[in-house]
Amino acid sequence: MACRAAAPIQEVDLNSPDSLAAAIAAILLVLASPALAQEVPSPTTLDAVRVTGSKRDTPYLKSDLSVTVLNREALKDAGVIEFRDLDKLAPNVKFNAMGQLSDMYISIRGIESNPFLVNRASVYIDGIPFKELSNAVLNQVDSVEVLRGPQGTLYGANSESGLVLVRTKGPTDAMEGEVNLRSTWFGNGNGNSLDGFVAGPLTASGALSGSLAFMASDEDSYLRNLTPFNGTEGKVREGYLQGKLRWQPGDFVTVNALVYHLRTRAPGMFEYEYLPLDVDLYNRTYGSSLNGGRQTGDFTYINDAPKHTEKDETVAGLSAQWQLAAGTFDVAASYRTHEDVSAGYDFDMTERAALAGRIYDKQDAWNAEVRFSSPDDQALTWMAGVSTYRTDKDSILGTFVGPITRGLNSYNLAPRQTAKGEDYSVFATASYTFPAVPKLTASLGLRHEQARRSTEQRAGSLDLADGGLVLYRDAALEHTFHATLPRVSLRYDATDQLSFYAASAKGYIPGGFNLAAAQSDVINDKVLRYESEMMWSHELGFKMNVGGGRGHIGGALFHITSDNWQEIQLATDADGRPISSDYVGSDASIRSRGAELEGAYELAPGFTLTANVGYVDAKYTELWATVDENLAGNRVKLTPHYTGYLAARYQHPSGVFGRVESAFTGSSALDERNRAYQPAVAIIGLQVGYEYGPWAARLFVQNLTDKRRVNGLIFDNLAFGRDGNYYGPIDNPRIVGAEISRTF
Repeated sequence: MACRAAAPIQEVDLNSPDSLAAAIAAILLVLASPALAQEVPSPTTLDAVRVTGSKRDTPYLKSDLSVTVLNREALKDAGVIEFRDLDKLAPNVKFNAMGQLSDMYISIRGIESNPFLVNRASVYIDGIPFKELSNAVLNQVDSVEVLRGPQGTLYGANSESGLVLVRTKGPTDAMEGEVNLRSTWFGNGNGNSLDGFVAGPLTASGALSGSLAFMASDEDSYLRNLTPFNGTEGKVREGYLQGKLRWQPGDFVTVNALVYHLRTRAPGMFEYEYLPLDVDLYNRTYGSSLNGGRQTGDFTYINDAPKHTEKDETVAGLSAQWQLAAGTFDVAASYRTHEDVSAGYDFDMTERAALAGRIYDKQDAWNAEVRFSSPDDQALTWMAGVSTYRTDKDSILGTFVGPITRGLNSYNLAPRQTAKGEDYSVFATASYTFPAVPKLTASLGLRHEQARRSTEQRAGSLDLADGGLVLYRDAALEHTFHATLPRVSLRYDATDQLSFYAASAKGYIPGGFNLAAAQSDVINDKVLRYESEMMWSHELGFKMNVGGGRGHIGGALFHITSDNWQEIQLATDADGRPISSDYVGSDASIRSRGAELEGAYELAPGFTLTANVGYVDAKYTELWATVDENLAGNRVKLTPHYTGYLAARYQHPSGVFGRVESAFTGSSALDERNRAYQPAVAIIGLQVGYEYGPWAARLFVQNLTDKRRVNGLIFDNLAFGRDGNYYGPIDNPRIVGAEISRTF
């Protein structure tokens, strides 16, 4: 059934996305018009905004890419405390999470990511790559850059849709610190957290300095289970500790070291939680028959499965920079280990003990890069380097078929699967400003990648109850994938305040293998190995400073095509029950095109407007769901038709401040078949506070109107099959919070 009519998700009347986009764009242009006549310098001037995504410290106007740059002050003003809060600040960007504990999956410009595929957008935190991103690592951030479009020339595979660069607060030359205490309240509980940092020199000469950042939190589950196993209520407890060192033995050498550990414990919770889209239909179907007359609501659910999640992540990194007369030499290396065990995926999503699942993942990743960059003050600038990235991953699935007899020990495990990846690359970029036309700069980048993928599996089975047994074979497979990734661009500096650019770039994700995907009687070459995904992106854009640096505007048009599109698939029987675990296919292609516009402007001292708007038309041009069914023409899943954001903040000289914001998101298909949609929605946030000397306090509300939103893939009832409903992850409800901070 179509969920447009039946789903109870509250919908704002935003039936005309083009009108919304035009309205926000008009706001930006209105801001720009009077600003052109003003040349009064401002304390919040944006002339000094720098972009580091090109691995050079580049002025905003001189960057030939679509980028949103957020400094510490902008993040603080917007109340960004989690990764999921970032997407509202950048057009055509959507962070999807399959639950409160889920990793982040980033969709940019219609190029979607989901939990069953590696992210198509790379995230680097302090130079360390993250292909699966925990929401909790956004701690004591100094700046964030969101780059839209392929960044493969400099960052390789898995950056085909874009890149998010995060820099956390590091060592300083003078002693400083900050402590923040925060409490939140929502319909099903509350949470408390304490975080902060201290930084400063460690030696009298200042050659060695360090910083220490910390976070501890204890929060109830946003979604309440009305029938928790053994009465264990859902909670999330997290602890984070990070240390940094900076050593400067001379004027031309800098060495940085980083280490952190993140620990998450969540009793009574599974990593992904799915609730029915149509709550009334669910209650009519299962309320009296299986749920003992209990009725669920927008943010409550009924599961009987024993649930528990544990996550541990440790990261260490070392980098050094040596400045020479001929250029700059950079070297960096990092190690990351991540272990995740989560039990309690309730297949039937009722109080009946029918079938539940468990996952275990452990991944180790090593990364290293060496590069040399020429000086910036030349007509010809260039950069060249080599890099390597290696991953080892172990995965174990488990299920229990009711009744429950041993709690968390009831799960029977399938064989361990191992996967390894080794990536090696060489890259170079060059930019040339023509002496005869000094306003014109041409750039060329090229990267060659070799990606070796291997996987092993032992024989065994996975019990899916009515879905039968998924049979595992002994297997050991490997293959090497190759790709050459070019990027070309032209930038024209029309004035000191206005620049235009055009760019074309190629991105890719290496292929791989499916092992547990198919039973012995349906294994074939296309299932066992999927091919590398290739994507071409073309864009035209501009950047403009306005009002003598009081604000800026940037915009772009883009067109993207992708072949061998990697799509998650799940074999089911005629009733919709699974007969295999999920697997990846590459017999598909997509096309995405659209536009985006963003800007900020200080209307008066202390009064700032921030706005952005993005529009995307992303469709499958080929997607074979079965041998006879092509889903060509369907909208790409998890990609909103448009995004928009408008915020106004005013701070009085007395220290009192207030901020109101609204984030608009257009309708989004929730699976590749387009069986259901998350309707268009507007999410309102409010802040009021006071700053006095080293002290600051604020009250805030997120999701003021308590909208219910599906924020990930939907499924049928995997135990009972197609019951007329769909099930998906629900985003956070209304959250009211209070925070007090002190700097020193």
